[in-house]
Formats: sequence, structure tokens, C-alpha cells
Amino acid sequence: MTAKAKKTKRKKPQSRGRRIARLHGSVEDDLFWLAGGEAEAEPRWNRPRKQQVSLRVDCEVVDWFKSKGPGYQTRINRILRRVMMEGKKRELPHSSQNRA
Repeated sequence: MTAKAKKTKRKKPQSRGRRIARLHGSVEDDLFWLAGGEAEAEPRWNRPRKQQVSLRVDCEVVDWFKSKGPGYQTRINRILRRVMMEGKKRELPHSSQNRA
């Protein structure tokens, strides 16, 4: 018996527009970070771990983020991180709560 040749999936060439959009998004992210858009930005080599979650979000919210181009999940994460950091800044330190 002869062995069957394995079928391998061929990578489809990316459309030029898709590659440009991805590069454009990457350049925007780098410029935003360099311009100090995120004071709490992590360097690329020291990124926090990610956890995959299932999250229910209004359709209009997801559509709006997607309309801004590729990387909508990253943008949502950045906004949530900013809200988290602002919330941490507003919390009173435990030592000052006991004084009065």
C-alpha cells in the first residue's frame, strides 16, 4: 500500500488593505504610547498576563469600538485599565481612613 500524502492548509495571502490597516493600527498605538497617551503604559516586554473572559456588552458599544478599526479588544482593555487606575487613585489609603 502506498501512503497518502498529507493535505496541508495553504495560507491565504493577506489582502493589501488588511496589512495596511494592521500596520496603521500598530503605528497609531506606538505613537500614542510615545506621546504619553497612557501614563501607566507597560513596555512591550513587560505586558501583564491576559485572561480570556466572556463578557456581555451592548451591541452599540461593540459596534462603535469595531468601527474604529482593528484592535477593538485592546482599546476596550486600555479604557478599562484607565478606569481601574483612576479608581485606585481615588481610594483612600487605609492609614488615613483611621485618622479623624
